[in-house]
Amino acid sequence: MPPNEDVFPVVVVGSGLAGLSAAIHLAARDVPPLLLEADSEWAGGRLCGGPPDTFEYQGRVWTFPTEHGVHALWGNYDNMRALFNRFIDVELIPSPGEEWIDRIGTKVWVTEAGSAVRRTWIPAPFHYLQILFTRHFWTSFSLVDLLSFPGFMVSMFLTAAFDPICEEIAWDGLMIEEYFRGWTRNLRVTFEGLARNLLAAPLEEITLTGFIAALRFFTILRRDAWCPHYFPGNPDAVVVQPLIAKIEELGGMVMLGTRVETVEHKEHHWRVVVEDAKRGQRSVLAKHIILAVDPPAAKKILCGSPDTSGIADTMNFPAGLLNATVRLWFDKQPRVGSPGGMFTGDCFADNFFWMHRLHREFLEWGSHGGSIIEMHLYASEKELNQIDQALITRAAVDVFRIFPTLRGHLVHASVRHNEPTQTRFRVPTAETLHVKTPWEGIYACGDWVGYGSPAMWMERSVVTGIAAANCVLGQKGAQPFEIIPVPEPELLARVIGAILRVGRQILRPFIHALGKLNRTYKDSNSRFGNLS
Repeated sequence: MPPNEDVFPVVVVGSGLAGLSAAIHLAARDVPPLLLEADSEWAGGRLCGGPPDTFEYQGRVWTFPTEHGVHALWGNYDNMRALFNRFIDVELIPSPGEEWIDRIGTKVWVTEAGSAVRRTWIPAPFHYLQILFTRHFWTSFSLVDLLSFPGFMVSMFLTAAFDPICEEIAWDGLMIEEYFRGWTRNLRVTFEGLARNLLAAPLEEITLTGFIAALRFFTILRRDAWCPHYFPGNPDAVVVQPLIAKIEELGGMVMLGTRVETVEHKEHHWRVVVEDAKRGQRSVLAKHIILAVDPPAAKKILCGSPDTSGIADTMNFPAGLLNATVRLWFDKQPRVGSPGGMFTGDCFADNFFWMHRLHREFLEWGSHGGSIIEMHLYASEKELNQIDQALITRAAVDVFRIFPTLRGHLVHASVRHNEPTQTRFRVPTAETLHVKTPWEGIYACGDWVGYGSPAMWMERSVVTGIAAANCVLGQKGAQPFEIIPVPEPELLARVIGAILRVGRQILRPFIHALGKLNRTYKDSNSRFGNLS
């Protein structure tokens, strides 16, 4: 080993939530990690901060922190809450409700459906029928919408019948429109808006199994899963920096501006080759590596490294998606309502958050009579690549039509374009990277990584981060950390799921036979066509 090379027990690649989770659990068991982050300024991945929003208004310079657009934990993010309780102090703010706003042209329907859905007397998986009993829904309802009921029931049964993640069923090629066959507009557009928000993607990028997995985890199987709790401030300040400080306090090291290029197996170690923003190319040696990066970055590292490329080239790495946030400042406050919600119908934006009602950094602007709305855009790449003013204009049109009293009171606007690191969610299967990788000494974690839990997004990042750390701890004979399982479905959802799974087992031979017959028929037609 060259004398100028550093040696570390564990190198964690990536300082997003997954990497931070793995690193802090290792450090807490006296296994100090080296955490490498490609960004030269901001750790935290999709929880990271960014350059501040600064502008002058009425003779004063106002400055506000920016971030990726992550504001809340869902009700069943139990491992993420456990992470906070173990290592840092975060006082989460429970959401009183969420508005679901549907706009068709100039007509707007507003329903406070969040608390209604989670507090309904209708048990899961049918609790969304509570929307039918809200006054605002009936103002846009027509008798033809009753035709949605059979299609809605079929879709609910499909959702209860199988768990795509735990069964590793991806059904590549089947997209979300298959879910809505037989649905009429009113209920469909609500669930389409729900899909865009749950998967952080435009509809054309959402698969059938991805949507089913998201519905199962976030809302359909339990009413209390849909219960957001907001961060009290900017996630960089309240989560990322406290976690980094704790990692360093426990003996770990965090290095920014170190982009991993390749990994090389050297006897009993792995050499991690990095491009250091300050020192140029260098390398470190480690007994273990934990990859905690987005899918495109993982693909680049593993497929670009000769010692891993043979297997990595056969793997399925999900794509990364662009998204953006638009913030609008007003010198007037909107009507009283929920602190956030989602848009559907003809709206360009997908959701909204009134920042002066949520984060402490925005309270002063609100105390002066102003308001700040942040909207997330999960649109196509073509739409997101428009100039900033076009995005601001389209988002502002939504606001002015939904909150007309704010028209004429816009003070400032900004856009943040996020890098294409948001996972285009694909259900992890055998050909996906899992926590235990095919390479000895390399583990992986992230919201896209395979692991036997139906958890998604930030909760999955924490779960797989703990699982990867536990793999290393097991190699060193240290005590692993508990991973809290996802709560079981409510009784009715559990019973329906069990009955449908039995039905699947009975019908499976017939389904396989029909599929084989269909393939034979297509092959015959193909051969006949070639002969012609």
